[in-house]
Amino acid sequence: MSQQARQALVDSPNTIFQHDSQRSDLLNESLTQTDLIALLTEICITRGYPVEFTAVRSDHRNDSCLGLHSHADGYAADCWPLDSRTAGAYLDAGDPRFQAFLHDLSLSPWLWQIGLAGSADTAQNKAAGGPSVFSDEGADHVHLGAR
Repeated sequence: MSQQARQALVDSPNTIFQHDSQRSDLLNESLTQTDLIALLTEICITRGYPVEFTAVRSDHRNDSCLGLHSHADGYAADCWPLDSRTAGAYLDAGDPRFQAFLHDLSLSPWLWQIGLAGSADTAQNKAAGGPSVFSDEGADHVHLGAR
């Protein structure tokens, strides 16, 4: 993934960051994998979902014990889909648009797994996200893991 593609992702109006480190992580090819950038580009730019990132790599605990497809290895990001391009305008986890977000993620060739934590971890959301979904730990978030 080119540096221009990474820049387009972080500059997209659909990409909202809680911390500047998340933007820096996505721009740094030594910290985040190309497949993660491709997955996030597909969701935020191609499919047009506004997403607020809650953790990428620098602001996530060391999860390298989980294997290759971890935040520590640059393959994952935590986020929440938004109702608009406004930070904090979180979709309710029961909203049909939340399920549409998960379903569209499940179709991506770049997806490895979807983790659902907190209020996102429901039977309806698990069904929408498909076979790669797992119950994640922590506060409300959707974990996106790339191939």
